[in-house]
Amino acid sequence: MSHVFDLHTHSTASDGALSPELLVEKASTVGIDTLALTDHDTVSGLAAAHSAAKKHDVTLINGIELSCLWNNKTIHIVGLNFKAENKTIIDATTHLNHLREERAIKIGEKLKKVGIENAYENAKRIAAGGTVTRQHFSTYLIENGNAKNQTDVFKRYLVNNKPGYASVEWPSLEETIAQINGAGGISVIAHPLRYKLTATKLRRLIKEFKEHGGKAIEVVTGHNQSNEIEMATAYAKRYDIAASVGSDFHSGNTPWSQLGNLAELPRGLTPVWELW
Repeated sequence: MSHVFDLHTHSTASDGALSPELLVEKASTVGIDTLALTDHDTVSGLAAAHSAAKKHDVTLINGIELSCLWNNKTIHIVGLNFKAENKTIIDATTHLNHLREERAIKIGEKLKKVGIENAYENAKRIAAGGTVTRQHFSTYLIENGNAKNQTDVFKRYLVNNKPGYASVEWPSLEETIAQINGAGGISVIAHPLRYKLTATKLRRLIKEFKEHGGKAIEVVTGHNQSNEIEMATAYAKRYDIAASVGSDFHSGNTPWSQLGNLAELPRGLTPVWELW
């Protein structure tokens, strides 16, 4: 029997719409048998997800999505199958959440300057105790009538050179891989084709990632068209690196990131799950 994997998902512990328990339950109903919960910079949803996974007969893999800086660009690295109680990971999440909190305060201050009051307080309210991300600001700005949808919000407020943009000095790529590897995990470049890197720069990123101990790239993601899967497959083969699959599920409101609705991993690649 073939297994159905989704190794990149989010819950309310970061910027997802479903609690860890509901996420696992939904994964079970759509036929996923191996799920990774990969919240942004936190492992706080994993304990609840593990309990639910036992109930719903889903194999839950410890996961996290860490932000790092490479070549002055924010890159996301997914960590899989690490020990969640490991001190390296706990310290990393504490530091990253401190950086996220600082950024959220800055975004709130910047939006106030263009007449949008209390954005930080409202983003925090929407996060409901989870890590405050730009997604929470996006939800508030739509709710407040400042933009009509998420694409509109990011384009008008939250990207570089826009009034609500605040940069962050994330840890380096090398440091991030070391943290995941130090906790016994596997580092994966999340959605490699979404960073708008030139082919030359993307090749350099994958090469450096591998040199620092990175093990896989996401070949099949919720966003991928078949030509993008072919491109990612070619990179995985060229650099002899394992391949992962993940929808990057947040809420189900976006047609491209539905839970478990993923193309099959092309033949001739090493699936990341063969590494654990």
